[in-house]
Amino acid sequence: MNKGCFVVIVLLFLIMATLAAGALILAPPMLSNTIHVEPVEFTVEEGDSLYRVSEGLKEEGVIRSALWFRRKGQEEGIDRLIKPGSLVIEPGSSIQDVFAQLTVDRQQREQVRVTFPEGFTLYQMANRLEEQEIVSAEDFLEAVEAYYQETSYDFDDAQLYYPLEGYLFPDTYFFEVDTTADEIVRVMARKMEEVLTPEWRQRGEEIGLSVHEVLTLASLVEKEAFGDFERPTIAGVVYNRMEIDMLLQFCSSVIYGLDEGKELANRLLYRDLEEMHPFNTYQYKGLPPGPIANPGRSSIEATLYPEDNEYLYFVVGDGGHNFSQEYRDHLNNVEAYRNRSEE
Repeated sequence: MNKGCFVVIVLLFLIMATLAAGALILAPPMLSNTIHVEPVEFTVEEGDSLYRVSEGLKEEGVIRSALWFRRKGQEEGIDRLIKPGSLVIEPGSSIQDVFAQLTVDRQQREQVRVTFPEGFTLYQMANRLEEQEIVSAEDFLEAVEAYYQETSYDFDDAQLYYPLEGYLFPDTYFFEVDTTADEIVRVMARKMEEVLTPEWRQRGEEIGLSVHEVLTLASLVEKEAFGDFERPTIAGVVYNRMEIDMLLQFCSSVIYGLDEGKELANRLLYRDLEEMHPFNTYQYKGLPPGPIANPGRSSIEATLYPEDNEYLYFVVGDGGHNFSQEYRDHLNNVEAYRNRSEE
């Protein structure tokens, strides 16, 4: 072998050794955390092996490598401790967190499922929990107040009926039957903290809105929109009205204030628009003092990235709202809506 070939072989060996060392350094952190962004409900059947579980988690998009998961599980003896049952794997969980869940005797700890639709108020959430006999509505609302008192939220609560209105993320949750109201509130509040990513918080600062203002505006979008397809459009209307110092005139905020965020009216009367409460956007300019509901992810995103339009008005149409820039066009849309309602 000549000297040149020997040098090339040595260099290739060093490069391969370096790459292998880099892989050993980078692989553990990369492969030791889950990669999903939404909670995943996963069921382990009686007799499921570590191989079957790892392949299932890989298929569900929870882990990057089934092989790595099995290797670590075998090292820690998890393959002999897996228990059957359903579990919910939260985003941001580590492989160790998943191992811990897999080895819990879930059949002895029954879970209950509860869904809070996007746009639910805290009062509605409290009643939903009581209806499903998870915790009482009173205990839940007291736990919300206690969590607010012990946590450093930075906004003025003087005119709010429930200080944490808008701060509990509406979603489907799985709670153990003996879960306390305090634990439920913490889970839901932390979920909202996760949804409000650093990128979204920075975006709020860029457009001049605090987190409280983002959630307030998003709650208006949530209550007014027919669906995701028009949330950015309605958000654009809000910004347009605020830019010209125009009253927002959102019926949803008036309804919220009529009974202080509790029993929401199904119908709004003209005299209700004259009620002088802080959430009456027919009487007071700008955003109301706080959220009027708990907004979902799509409404928050629409608030942060609104549609660039020139609309100032909207009224119910077929399958959504009819938007207009000029008041005369809005009146025509209102008249068309009334005619359809009378048919």
